Amino acid sequence: MTERHFLRLRTPYLLRIAMGRFGRLSALHGALLGLGLFGITISLVGFPTDSLIPLLLGVAGIIASLVGILAQIIEDWGRVSRIYRHARTLPFVAPYAPPYDNWSHLSFNGFSSVHHEDLDARLRSGSDIPLQIGRTMWEAPAECEEARRMIRVLLDFDDDKIRLSDDLLPDSTSTLVQKTQYSAHTVTNLLGEVALRERRRQRDLVSSESVLLRNGVVPRLKYSRCSNHLGVDVVGVTSGGRVVLTLQGEKNDTNQGMLAASGSGSMDWKDLRGCTNVVDLAKKTMIREMSEELGITDRRTIGMENIRVLRYVRVTNWGGKPQFCGVARLDEFNEEVRGIERRYHRDHFSIEFDPDRGPENFALQIRAYVTENAKRISFPLYETLQSLCHWLDHDPEAWTWLMGRDNSS
Repeated sequence: MTERHFLRLRTPYLLRIAMGRFGRLSALHGALLGLGLFGITISLVGFPTDSLIPLLLGVAGIIASLVGILAQIIEDWGRVSRIYRHARTLPFVAPYAPPYDNWSHLSFNGFSSVHHEDLDARLRSGSDIPLQIGRTMWEAPAECEEARRMIRVLLDFDDDKIRLSDDLLPDSTSTLVQKTQYSAHTVTNLLGEVALRERRRQRDLVSSESVLLRNGVVPRLKYSRCSNHLGVDVVGVTSGGRVVLTLQGEKNDTNQGMLAASGSGSMDWKDLRGCTNVVDLAKKTMIREMSEELGITDRRTIGMENIRVLRYVRVTNWGGKPQFCGVARLDEFNEEVRGIERRYHRDHFSIEFDPDRGPENFALQIRAYVTENAKRISFPLYETLQSLCHWLDHDPEAWTWLMGRDNSS
């Protein structure tokens, strides 16, 4: 399996390493720096004396501390430059703890997930599942923290994300969310897809199974040691007869070079503003992600009423990471990769269909496209298209809504 570095190291990463080291001085170097500054202060403004000893000791303390800090920075730089990802030879597969062991199972191209139709029906109906917001930041397990700090240097962004801290079940009356950081995902959930290793070491930086599993199974979210930040995937269906897809770029952590949904990503902590329930939070994030990735400059053109949350899943390959699938009905438009999105998305594709031929033909076109392009279809896209076809197959009103013929405002 080919070794793969996170990013080519550049000067900004060295600056981040240095700032990180100064931000968390070791006890020895912090003490030396403090004593050095104290000695210089005494020599300059302290007791009247002709002795240079306090000044010399102060300078010596500062030099010793800076040399030690510089040595640590060089060591960190060397270790970060040796970190690489090693893809699993076989997909990560593990059973789920109850009640997830009885949920429906879906597999495609070595990926798998579980979902529950009763919960999906609640989400499609827009059922109000209130959010409870935790007050503290969730932190990665202690054995993951050193790796997280190193990997954080290599990330373009380390945004605050929304962690699902409690289980979302068919009978849930509320659910708890908590703040986490994207870097925590890279040393927890992502270990189900890749191992983190350091060149010349004979072991992984973090033991995947010890983080992903509890007693040999994927645990309930309330007992999980993973970041479990919430993700979304939404496909846009235009009134003119197109399902719009995106082509993932090489900068993405997963599914590089694969076809993805119209909008795919994770929930930012700021997405919570104004949201009091799960469905509205998922819709708001879907609108943001889709607007960014399709180049829609005015998000207000996609109203909340034009988004339908279709499914909630836990993705096994990512340690049971929670995700939402959805669909958006859109007027015809010209999609474009804009700004910073060029770093993560290369192009757009469309699945074309005839709106006048009804839902059966639509589902037939979707399934035929998936079969013909199976090697290029990412699992989140497959899951989202499958949930859309499933909805159309079982709900007579789904096609009316999708084509905008339900007279909704």
